Amino acid sequence: MEIKMKKRFEYKNLPDMKSILDEVDKVAADTVIGKTLFMKEKGVTSEAEYKRKMAEEGHIMKHSHIGWNSWDATAKGVEEVYNTLQKRGSYVDRFGFCLDWVMGVPAEYRDKLPVGTGLTFKNPDEWQKLGQIVPVQPHLGDHMIASCNSFENTRYALAAGVTTIGNVSHYYTYEYPGVDIEEQRVIDMLKAIVLMGKFKNQGTIIHSNVDDGFGSQFHDLANLVGWCIMERYIVEELLGGRMCHCFGNLFSDPVLRMTFNQAMWEINTYKTPGSMIYGNTIDFGFDYDRNFGALSSFVMADSMGQSKCPTGHAVTPIPVTEAARVPSIEEIVQAHMTVDMMIEKGRYYLPYINWTEINAEKNLLVACGRIFFERIMNGLDDLDVDITHAGEILGALKSIGSEQLEEVFGVGKADKLAMRGRVPVRPTNIVMTINERQREISDQIQNLEGALQDVNVIIGSTDGHEFGKEIVKSILLQAGANVFDLGKSVPVQDILDTMIESESRFIVMSSFNGIALSFAREMLEGLEKSGMDAHLIMGGLLNENKDGSDLAVDVSDDLRALGVSCDNNAEGLVDTIRAFL
Repeated sequence: MEIKMKKRFEYKNLPDMKSILDEVDKVAADTVIGKTLFMKEKGVTSEAEYKRKMAEEGHIMKHSHIGWNSWDATAKGVEEVYNTLQKRGSYVDRFGFCLDWVMGVPAEYRDKLPVGTGLTFKNPDEWQKLGQIVPVQPHLGDHMIASCNSFENTRYALAAGVTTIGNVSHYYTYEYPGVDIEEQRVIDMLKAIVLMGKFKNQGTIIHSNVDDGFGSQFHDLANLVGWCIMERYIVEELLGGRMCHCFGNLFSDPVLRMTFNQAMWEINTYKTPGSMIYGNTIDFGFDYDRNFGALSSFVMADSMGQSKCPTGHAVTPIPVTEAARVPSIEEIVQAHMTVDMMIEKGRYYLPYINWTEINAEKNLLVACGRIFFERIMNGLDDLDVDITHAGEILGALKSIGSEQLEEVFGVGKADKLAMRGRVPVRPTNIVMTINERQREISDQIQNLEGALQDVNVIIGSTDGHEFGKEIVKSILLQAGANVFDLGKSVPVQDILDTMIESESRFIVMSSFNGIALSFAREMLEGLEKSGMDAHLIMGGLLNENKDGSDLAVDVSDDLRALGVSCDNNAEGLVDTIRAFL
């Protein structure tokens, strides 16, 4: 099968690795890892050191993600969460701080992006204060390593005492519309990883959440394991870093979570401690009572998995409101108290779990994953990619894309009728969930087949999330529509260009990262300036910070006032489009 490369830049023109290494050496000589309150209280020099101690002692660590968008609100919120948990006899070991996407580009480009719902640091002092609020270790993943501002952000983070930094997977899926500096982005990413590697003996860990990158797009778990081996090859063998893989967002099956945890430990050559296992957000919706059930199921599994195979990953109490809005302090604490009970009771189940079966599944995934990795490496070599140059590999893999990687190099049995032409060795939960949800919705739509025959529809996502988009795409295809899928983090100009090429009158967009209203305004302004007429339909988590608020609020009414259809009802999508025909 011929591979089509969609190059963002000519990766063969990248500087040689020696030039990059020499530049990092100069910076590393002046870099000192800061001391957080956590390090001082726990008597450690890094989070990795603490994680190894806790794994030996059998302590189940806990992680919370924090998403307020001002420094004052963040500091106050972190302090209140920590103090409340202490008073209630609970604990939290690490906080993940959600940086806004504007932090992922150099300062001179930030006016090109609408500010989202994440945290922004306005000066070096705010970076320094990150680990000085309470004795809980900070973690930084979003818009750090793999962004367009990797090196600078990593230097600031290390100086602040942050020793676990991500997120490698973001290179493949997180985009910054209007900021086209792809070659610089790769060089910056390489420098950041090499810098982290210079301090690996001091406990630095390079984090990658597989569910944020290409991993979320693979259909086969075996290929996903192989992809993790590929990331380790780039980060550890070529760039000298030490890596951990986070997972969990898209893992709904509790037993699979335990299996995958063991698979990640199996391929972890240097036994680097893990960051966190994230919560299963597939099953989180707007019914908070059901969300409690989802929370309990995945934390029970994750805590048992850590008791059996202590990889150093923290478990993550996800507040039951997270699918709807940025959780409040009370809701974060509530999740922790629920999780404490699950950790306590989970130990009773340990002797009765069929670990032999889990181990066999792990071995299958790892064996097939290694085959996927070797096939990709051979394929890259055939494409004249220098497989000793990390930058060339990164550029080539992104140019190929997850779909082609799986179609061409996947380990599943070839089958023309299967998605991507292969039957997965073990399908991902997201694939199973998408298929099930698609069937449920399709069954509720009367006379679906042919309802939108030959209607041209553009679809995409405003950010890196595409779960909802895939469901919508399936419905539209079943209805007979001609679907022009622009993927993730779609710039408005790309939509306008596609409208001209396809003569589409319908734009269906998924949004999740707190920019729904800003995107809609930009889209409608673009349509008006170009003199084109189209109907904009949006769904997902339609929220945004308004009037200086620290918490994102629902903006559905604002969108409707602009003429945007936003019922957020996939079952009614076909009728919505037909009403405008």
